Amino acid sequence: MRKTGVYQTLGDLKHFIPYNLPPKYPNLDFNGEIVTLYGEASFALGQLNEMSLRLPDPKRFIKAYVIKEAMLSSSIEGINTTLAEVFNHNFLDTKINKDTQLVLNYIHALDSALEMLQEGLPLVNRVILKTHEVLLSNGESAQATPGNFRKQSVKVGELVPPPSTIISDLMSDLEKFINEPSNLPSLIKAGLAHVHFETIHPFLDGNGRIGRLLIVLMLIDSNLINLPIIYPSYYFKKYHLEYYQKLDQVRTHGDYEGWIIYYLKAIKLSAIDAHSRAKEIEKLEIDLTDLINKDASFIKMRESSSLVLEFLFTKPIASIAEISQKLNKAYNTIHNILKIFIKLDLVIEDLSNKSNKLYKLKPYLLLLEKEY
Repeated sequence: MRKTGVYQTLGDLKHFIPYNLPPKYPNLDFNGEIVTLYGEASFALGQLNEMSLRLPDPKRFIKAYVIKEAMLSSSIEGINTTLAEVFNHNFLDTKINKDTQLVLNYIHALDSALEMLQEGLPLVNRVILKTHEVLLSNGESAQATPGNFRKQSVKVGELVPPPSTIISDLMSDLEKFINEPSNLPSLIKAGLAHVHFETIHPFLDGNGRIGRLLIVLMLIDSNLINLPIIYPSYYFKKYHLEYYQKLDQVRTHGDYEGWIIYYLKAIKLSAIDAHSRAKEIEKLEIDLTDLINKDASFIKMRESSSLVLEFLFTKPIASIAEISQKLNKAYNTIHNILKIFIKLDLVIEDLSNKSNKLYKLKPYLLLLEKEY
């Protein structure tokens, strides 16, 4: 059995200190199942990436898919909200609830990390620390020390992660593994980096969310995908007990291979899910545009109706005032268009906000929440 680290007793605690990546003694075994899954996951990622490149406005998909990953990754940690609450947060009469704020933090954290990468900064600890700072900036306890490695020992189930005094060194070694060239495929490196990050557990809070976000960042940084259009937490959430078991078995049984098999399934099926969803959203937009161009209901306002539809695909929950302002169209014009959309069952009214009635693009939201 492969040994993946050593234990160090400090006081009453027996800390586990992982060996540096990549796995050694023996090296990672690229068995038949891993080779097959690697090919399938790479193909699924390529298909998803190709679709993202030909979309007329990929920004629409990015926002929806980032929200989906943020919600799924957060829900693994018991943080639960809805698409409506995330899209509606600007219009809420009351203060945003904590869970919705934490999901919004995740979205901002990913945006912040991508901005640093786009500026040419490599995926180093500076990026990870800043991302953690943004993730925990609102709605979290100040005791979680946003943007700083932990200064105390913690226990995670049966695991006591490394003592705080060596976290900086361990994270520096992980930084080197992420950025230095190697013979390992980038897709495999991202999976190894995730399990290693979770084992180090460098923060007091937010480790799971940052670790899963790290996968997406590494896939983008290595040009396997161009945009954050994959949500691996879809699979991690669906099989969350196995997720934690596979992470633990790397430490307890040296089973990197078992983790990589699970991880590649997550990438493959998440990419297939995202691709299927994108195809259906693309078809829906074509069908609804065609409806506006042909239905007699829109004969006097086809152009404006098309603009409203386009806006709702960017922001599927909005008020008349917001749409009117963004499109520079009269309030009554937007209202009349939305009344036609309601009649055709394309839009439904949200009456929960008494001071600001909202309108939801029903078929689009159903596709975002659909189980494939």
